Amino acid sequence: MQAMIVVLTQCFPPAVGGIENLMGNASRQLAERGIEVVVLADGRPPAVPDPVLAGVDVRYFSGWRPLRRLAKMLALRRLLKGRRAEALFADSWKSLETLRRSGCAGACDRIVAYAHGNEYPASPKWRKRRRIEAALAVATLVLANSRFTQGRAAAFTGDPDKIRLRPPPIDPPALVSADDAAWAASVWEGQGPRLLTLCRLEPLKGIDNTLQALPALLKDHPGLRYVVAGSGDDRPRLEALASATGVSAAVRFVGTVAGGRKSALYASADLFVMPTRREGTREEGFGMVFAEAAAHGLPVVAGRSGGATDAVVDGETAVIVDGADVAAIAAAVGDLLAAPERRAAMGQAAERFGRALTWPERIAGLEVDLLGPARRG
Repeated sequence: MQAMIVVLTQCFPPAVGGIENLMGNASRQLAERGIEVVVLADGRPPAVPDPVLAGVDVRYFSGWRPLRRLAKMLALRRLLKGRRAEALFADSWKSLETLRRSGCAGACDRIVAYAHGNEYPASPKWRKRRRIEAALAVATLVLANSRFTQGRAAAFTGDPDKIRLRPPPIDPPALVSADDAAWAASVWEGQGPRLLTLCRLEPLKGIDNTLQALPALLKDHPGLRYVVAGSGDDRPRLEALASATGVSAAVRFVGTVAGGRKSALYASADLFVMPTRREGTREEGFGMVFAEAAAHGLPVVAGRSGGATDAVVDGETAVIVDGADVAAIAAAVGDLLAAPERRAAMGQAAERFGRALTWPERIAGLEVDLLGPARRG
């Protein structure tokens, strides 16, 4: 009988985000390898079915949270009644909690979950700690996206060997059409140095400090352009800051981009800048966009925070700075803009590093994690 993997997730396309992309791509890649994949996901189905997920059985659950969770648990029980799952794959410990409460953990040969970082608080309240510990107790394996996350997650289990370091796979660069390339060229509007940030717009990404570094950079590079791609609640504050700093003419906010347009932005930029920093108790768990930029041959200026240091190689693919230090950001960017040969060498190293993290290179390893060491791609 064909192997079955059940994917239990709160985050899944058509919702947009890093975890959504990760779980959607994992489901598709596993199905393409001849595995039956059944996804139980929070959210509403797309108005038009996504042809990319045509080989995946996706079942959505929406509505009031308590009823949604109950419906999801009942669906899981029905699915596993009379049949075992070779693996259950969860997007986080929160989905493991749903599995535990369903009473179906015993019907799964292996139980594997991703760990991303901030879902494991450094100083949790007693009740939160007990919830996480109970959820992780049912797991065979937890895949941590960085050493930072690995350390956070290990604090909630008596078996640190259960937590394995697994940087998340990324999509290979998309094909760029002539229209995509023309759109990117229109966004940059000029021939000066091109800085790019692509992420969810929130304070810990360091976009605000990059904006504050621009006046010093513009003195040496008056034609410089800074494109910020992505959406988020922080956009109004960032736009106001660009205006207050006097750099609005050099900055473009272009919203969410995907596919060929995203690859066109990466390919046409000179430098990817995302100087992440700690914001309250939150830090960057990994930073998949660092790996995406690298796969496009783009050198990076990254922040020394959380798991971001695992998503780059300091001095080879990137320069790591204190994301809270505006002067350090300006100096790192300025030094790289002034050294095109160094930037080109870093771009070549970055491309090798990033391509090694793409799905075609990593899917066989994920299959082994899910189905056991005897399973070979």
